[in-house]
Amino acid sequence: MRASILLAGLSLVLTPIAAQAQAAPEEPTFSAAEMRKHVEFLASDALEGRYTLSKGYLTAAAYVAERFAALGLVPAPDTDAGWFQIAELPITMGDPPRKRVYKAPNVIGMLPGSDPVLKDEFVVLSAHLDHVGVDPLRAGDKIYNGAMDNASGVATMLETARAFATGKQRPKRSILFVALAGEESGLLGSSWLARHPVVGSGKIVADVNLDMPILLYDFEDVIAFGGEHSTMGEVTARAGASMGVSVSPDPMPEEDFFERSDHYSFVKVGVPSIFLMTGFKNGGEKAFKSFLAKNYHQPSDQTDLPFDWEAGAKFARLNYLIAREVADAPEAPRWYEGNRYGDRFAKGAPRAKRPVQAGR
Repeated sequence: MRASILLAGLSLVLTPIAAQAQAAPEEPTFSAAEMRKHVEFLASDALEGRYTLSKGYLTAAAYVAERFAALGLVPAPDTDAGWFQIAELPITMGDPPRKRVYKAPNVIGMLPGSDPVLKDEFVVLSAHLDHVGVDPLRAGDKIYNGAMDNASGVATMLETARAFATGKQRPKRSILFVALAGEESGLLGSSWLARHPVVGSGKIVADVNLDMPILLYDFEDVIAFGGEHSTMGEVTARAGASMGVSVSPDPMPEEDFFERSDHYSFVKVGVPSIFLMTGFKNGGEKAFKSFLAKNYHQPSDQTDLPFDWEAGAKFARLNYLIAREVADAPEAPRWYEGNRYGDRFAKGAPRAKRPVQAGR
């Protein structure tokens, strides 16, 4: 697909919207109603499961771009067309299967940092926008709406963007809010962005990834994938403690979740990253395992699930606090001494000593 054709498709679904100035509250607020609005649109049947190469995905991309514009964000320095970075995605499809390079947009909005030096360092909040689309051969409901996976993650990113954009003080570092293509095809959009980072002469120093938070209960803890590898874990623990949310150890280390979502594309270029999952306390284990068994990558992952929208607002606040501390800290996050990811992907970068409570 040529980029010109893809951008023409975007123009059909992207309606102009004026950026509106919003009164800055004393402190950011987080809205359950906004979370619900975003999920209900992105997971609607009209978007047909948001497969990366579909019109429904372009509609979703246009929606995210409109939200960025309404918040007064600006395009990143090196995007291909305004809010859109056109990612080249090697996807295998067809009969017989054949790998070809297709093009689809990552959607990127930027909040410039306030510090004259630190503004050239960028904190990314990422969430994949795509899902798995439609199965025309399936009996009954053929649309895989992807409400939890990952309309909920995109909604969290948008609500976090709203909190940053309407806050009283801009962060010192710049923030990139990113809706990514091609995660379901192999972390493809994030891989493209990590290797083509659209930040001009600046650099990405951290990624906070948002992928399939299980927003079905009032979570009391989170699992911080990647927290044991870098100082991002310490930031997460402080943010959680300020809200009465604990950080629990990975209950399924055999699943190796740290290498299975978009943050890992940033890890592979040396960027410390974190990915939160709502934890197993207060009914979380039952909710998570039930969702995996009955709804994950099924048409039943839709908005008639019993979402707890207040938990969604709470999850957005937690990720905001993490990103905010990283954005305002004197030093960027660091890999721990002797960490295998830092040693492999960030040779020569500064290291931090591992605190005793961080574990191995």
